[in-house]
Amino acid sequence: MEIKLFSRRQEREQFERLAQENERRVYAVCFHMVGNREDAQDCAQETMLRAFRAFSSFRRDASFSTWITRIAVNACLDALRKRRPAASLDALREDAGFDPPDTAPTAYARLEQKERMRLLQEGLRQLPDDMRAVIVLRDLEGMEYDAIAEALGLPLGTVKSRVSRARNKLSEILQKSSELFSSDSV
Repeated sequence: MEIKLFSRRQEREQFERLAQENERRVYAVCFHMVGNREDAQDCAQETMLRAFRAFSSFRRDASFSTWITRIAVNACLDALRKRRPAASLDALREDAGFDPPDTAPTAYARLEQKERMRLLQEGLRQLPDDMRAVIVLRDLEGMEYDAIAEALGLPLGTVKSRVSRARNKLSEILQKSSELFSSDSV
């Protein structure tokens, strides 16, 4: 009986270490999926809770980061399904709060860059959830295609084609939304 308790303690400690190593990525995925800080924090917390509860079933031969990323995407998709009808555009703009670093030399250039990022966030929100997930994981998180396939439980070819379709759709959305995204810059 003591061995079992020790094993649970070791398992909890291992989970805590792995979760801590991956918490930034989990939050980043959640933020890009749901589009605002409060919901991202809720989804990240839900991810950690789900992962902790399921940790005993985690296969140690798989990548923990891929496993927890899949849980994060699923938590975000659940949250997005629950909130779909609500949320005004003004509230989404205000809550997104994503300001790129000020690297441009002029105030106008900084304003233009901020507007581009706002439009990009809006464009991401217009994508279907499955497309948004692959764009966030590939283009914003830099995950490899095979890791995305494993994280989402999809065949590699499906991931590649979905990324391609999502990029095309996002490009169309951005080109329609503003002159800031001409066909040359997207």
